[in-house]
This record gives sequence, structure tokens and C-alpha cells, in this order.
Amino acid sequence: MKTAVHFGAGNIGRGFIAPILQENEYEVTFIDINSELIEQINNLNKYKITSLGLKTNTDKHIENVNGIDLNDNSKVTEKIAEADLITTSVGPKFVSDIFTRILNTKTTKQQSFIAFENMYRASTSNSISSNQDRINLIDAVVDKIIPPQKASSLDVSVEEYGSIILDEETNIKPLNQSEIVSYKNYENEFYKKLWLLNGLHLKLAYFGLSQNWKFIHEVMQNEKGKIFASESVIALAKAYKLYSKTDENLEPFSKIILDRFSLPELQDEVFRVARNPEFKFAINERFEFPLRYLISEDEEIKTFKIILDIIFNNNFDDVEGFNNFKLKELSHDKKTFYDKFWKIDTNIQKYTTRLGE
Repeated sequence: MKTAVHFGAGNIGRGFIAPILQENEYEVTFIDINSELIEQINNLNKYKITSLGLKTNTDKHIENVNGIDLNDNSKVTEKIAEADLITTSVGPKFVSDIFTRILNTKTTKQQSFIAFENMYRASTSNSISSNQDRINLIDAVVDKIIPPQKASSLDVSVEEYGSIILDEETNIKPLNQSEIVSYKNYENEFYKKLWLLNGLHLKLAYFGLSQNWKFIHEVMQNEKGKIFASESVIALAKAYKLYSKTDENLEPFSKIILDRFSLPELQDEVFRVARNPEFKFAINERFEFPLRYLISEDEEIKTFKIILDIIFNNNFDDVEGFNNFKLKELSHDKKTFYDKFWKIDTNIQKYTTRLGE
């Protein structure tokens, strides 16, 4: 049987990545810094995944898993050396250290490495000096929403929808294509997810904050919120088509996203989604980048203006990072924001005319 090592025994690792690895006939070993979690995995060797759907919930039982404490260096090194596939879901800032550890492990095996992280090209961008002869690096776009969990249980609740898109340029395909796994154009798929999913998520969060709603699904249950969401995703889809220069029919993908955000069981708090606004509203990110394409082509940007007005005209003290963002970037007029924060120069007249000064 093939061997897979997965760094990160958290909710994404247990609730999404591990079952995909097992479906591809890998024996799965988790490596995690949480020694209590690893002990629990080794004592039980199994857990349950509950998939939350709009109509019904389904359960899946995962068995024959084991774990190694990250601090047990000899066992970690031994298991890395045995692995055919090494994957991560630990957070982007930790991937580079893991990859260095893999590089420093002596083995004759041909290995594949996939970082399942919410980061642009998390696999290849963290390969400082990769040994291309031994390690096949594959970038991935991973998409799964995980609601709040019971801290003491290995069981995981996840949304029904899930997607893993791997870079089609890879020469080796360690995972079989399925309803969940596919091999496509990485650049297009990364920005499709960043704009249509993450961009819409951000806009719904701030729209919800302006209406004093607590959860994303409350936005989707309100008629005003539904209209805003629909108009937002149409604009984001238009921006993506301008970027990708494709005629892809995005209506099914857009509908899936709207349905996902309508699920009450996700308990998706607007305060959580809205956090770290200085990063999420930054240049080349989920809000500014699609807006730039729409403005350059004189397309509809009404929903973007609504969100800009919301962040300029309100204080959200309970949103992590908002006060600092407000003080640093929103304390002057909009024109200064476009110029200094977004570095707009050539089309700034269009911005001030259509979004306000």
C-alpha cells in the first residue's frame, strides 16, 4: 500500500484531506505539534465525518489512521523517508519549514509534495532549493468550509461541498481524478476561487456587519442580502472572465457558492470573515484585483462601491484588525486610499468618478 504523510491533524486534515488520501489507497499518518491530539488519534484510530448539506446530512467513518508527534524527530524523519506523498494543512507560514525538513531527510524514494493551504502556489513558492529529481511539487487550490467544532472530539463536521484542483502542468498525478479532485489551469482556478468565493465572502461579511447580522447565512436569508449577493457574484464572475479570457459558464459555480453561504449549520460569523481587512482589501487581493478589471472595462461596480462606503463610514471595533486598518488607510479621503493603498495612477479619475473621492 502507498504511504501518505499529512502535516496537520486539524479539522481540514481530518475532515477533508485524509479521506481523499484513503480513497486513493494511501495509508495515512498525521504529524502534528499537538501531542494530545496525536495521542487521541493513536488511541482511537478512527473518527466520524459529518457532511452538512442543504437537504440532508451524511456520515462517513474514517478508520486505520495513526499519528506522530512533530517533536518526535526520529519517528518523523523515518516516516517522511517512507512516504510516497507528503501533504500539509498547517497554515502558509509553516510550509517552508516542513519542506526544508523533507529536503533534509535522506531517502531514495520518488516523492510528491502538495501544500493544501489557502495561499498562492503554496507548494512551489515554499520550495527554497528543491531537489526536482526526487520531489514532485504540485500546487493546489483547496476549497472546503469547516464550521466551529467540538474541541474534545476527533469527529469533524464539514460542508458537503469540497474541491481540490491540482496544477495540470504536473508530470506525476498522485491523486486520481474524481468528483472532488481535478487537474486544471492553476492560475485561472486560483483566481476564480479567490474572487468568486473569497471575494464574495468578504463582501457579504461587511454587508452583514452594516445590517447588524451575526452570520453569513442571515445575509442570504434576507431579500436585500440576496439581491446584494446575486449582484456581487455576477460582477465578480464578469471580472474573472475579463482576467481569464475564457467563455466558461460560471452560473453553476456561482449558484453552488450562493447555496453554500446559505447553510445555517456552518455558523459562519461575519466578524470572523471580516477580520484582517488590511490584507483582504490590499492590492492584488480578492476585492481590489477584480474591481480593477471591472473599472478598466467600464463594467458594473455598484456592489464594490457599497462595501467601500461601508468601511469608510463605519467603525467595527469587534472585527480583528479593523481599527488599525481604519487608522492607517481609511482616515483620509477615498482618493488618497486609491493612490497610497492601491497604488492607482493611470485610471484614478475613473475611480474617483465611479467610487467617490
